Amino acid sequence: MNSATAPTTFEGIVASLPTAPGCTLRFDTVPCRHRAAWFIRKRACCHPDGVDFMCDTCHTRMHWLLTLGVEFECAGCGVRSDSFTALYPTAAPL
Repeated sequence: MNSATAPTTFEGIVASLPTAPGCTLRFDTVPCRHRAAWFIRKRACCHPDGVDFMCDTCHTRMHWLLTLGVEFECAGCGVRSDSFTALYPTAAPL
């Protein structure tokens, strides 16, 4: 690192970092574009390992839908999830 050209202010250092990840959830095939607030991983039945991200709006929406009694069915094996924990066994705030 060249100390003569390296940024020395907080704003200068943060400006070069990549932006926070965006929400990867889709409702009606439309991708969400909000900034992610949650790290999530779907159940492992038919979903490949990997990380997904969810914003606070989609997080609230999913909880609301599940509270209304909506069940989500896996397109691969047909298993149904009726709770947020069943659908996303791993979920934590970023």
